[in-house]
Amino acid sequence: MSGSADVGAMRWSTLLWLATAGGRADRTRIALTAVGAAAGVLALLAAATVAATGEDDGPYTSQLLNETGLHIGIVIALVLLCVPVLAFTGQCARIGAPARDRRLAALRLTGATPADVARVAAVETGLAAALGSLIGLGVYLLGRVLLGDPVTATYERSTEISSNGYLIEDVTGPALRLPTDVLPPVWLIALLVLAVPIAATVFALAALRRVTTTPFGVVRSQRVRPVQVVPAALFVLGAGGMALFAGLVRLTGIDGGVGRVPALVFLLLFLCTAIGIVLGTAAVSARVGEFLARRTGRPALLIAGRRLVAAPFAASRSHSALLVVVLLAAAIQGFRSHTLLSQRQSGNEFYARALDTVDLALVVAGAIAVAGLLVGTIEGVLSRRRAAAALVAAGVPRGVLGRALLLEVLVPVVPATLLATAAGILAARGVMGTTVQESSYSATGRVLRVVETAVPVPWTALAVIAGGTTLATAALTLIALPILRRSADPGELRTA
Repeated sequence: MSGSADVGAMRWSTLLWLATAGGRADRTRIALTAVGAAAGVLALLAAATVAATGEDDGPYTSQLLNETGLHIGIVIALVLLCVPVLAFTGQCARIGAPARDRRLAALRLTGATPADVARVAAVETGLAAALGSLIGLGVYLLGRVLLGDPVTATYERSTEISSNGYLIEDVTGPALRLPTDVLPPVWLIALLVLAVPIAATVFALAALRRVTTTPFGVVRSQRVRPVQVVPAALFVLGAGGMALFAGLVRLTGIDGGVGRVPALVFLLLFLCTAIGIVLGTAAVSARVGEFLARRTGRPALLIAGRRLVAAPFAASRSHSALLVVVLLAAAIQGFRSHTLLSQRQSGNEFYARALDTVDLALVVAGAIAVAGLLVGTIEGVLSRRRAAAALVAAGVPRGVLGRALLLEVLVPVVPATLLATAAGILAARGVMGTTVQESSYSATGRVLRVVETAVPVPWTALAVIAGGTTLATAALTLIALPILRRSADPGELRTA
């Protein structure tokens, strides 16, 4: 029997061994992929639990959980939290890529077919994601036990007193910290736990479609020249549509208050904007790289420009989740400014607390996106260590390589961050409006005066978002500089 036939009849035990074999980088990749999958499953299970919570459940210490009308917002926020988590998992899959490529090429050299190699890579990703899914399920079930006991708290209780009114009163008594009294259907839990490893395996197989594994190495075929018209059109359509959303709603005659159609249209416009920004980052990288490579005489700018031209999609891939978080954060700051201004007469602090919770979720999402960016930056440094070592051996100072890496990361992210911030605030003002009407009433309930107040633009919050994103990106690049110095050792030319 030939070698190819032996591999084609590969047993599962052999397949599992090949998938889990490797060095420290491979074990790190598997561990981080499992962590990302666990976080994704935990977020999805939490969203399913909130969605299953009804009016008869609770009470809870958080008014967000007591108000069933706000549950859809919590579910959407938790699902959106999975975006940076999945991006982080995708970045982790690139750790140790050169060593894995050599191992896959060795399998081809022993007679394995390309399909066999693809199965090994897919099983590796699927096993890591399955392990993470089980860990996420275990954390979810453990949290239900640890946080299942009620505590004494003060919460608001609404009681219907007529067909048009409710009595709202503060009640002090036992309340749950989280909806641990609600359990989603078992079939839904099983579906969510299985969905993450299946999706990870499918993504791994899709990524291998452009990879040709030969006995002499791994060849990746990818389009070097990014498209420019499509990202620009998507961004203009999405950002422009969101900025003019209120006018479009009035023009089309659909209900912008409670209708599902406007919400769906806004979601599609938001997705168009996000996709346009992410894909447009590659086009911006290529354009700016060409400009720098042709016009500059500084070595750091020249190296950064050539790298941006050679790999324009690296920036869009690494910064995708971070840019989506920036877009969402800017939009939420606009909603915050409008909501707090419209509710200042009531003196209700519920909305402020709710928006603080949303900001906390954004910080968590941003931290996950930044972690994925760090992984991508380090992996990019390690994958180019042979080229860096050759430059150092030719006489290029390591400081020039460090400045080139910093420019390579910051040049695409700065314009993309500014565009995402501008699109987010335009979306909020387009949906909520730019003014708030405040009415004063007489003792009989007659309207005495209506005052229209302009909603201020939260410049400080927007500056924190854009500036914080840029500073965090620069700080992560500085963290990767020691790795660059070690990787740029001329001795890597013998081992890389």
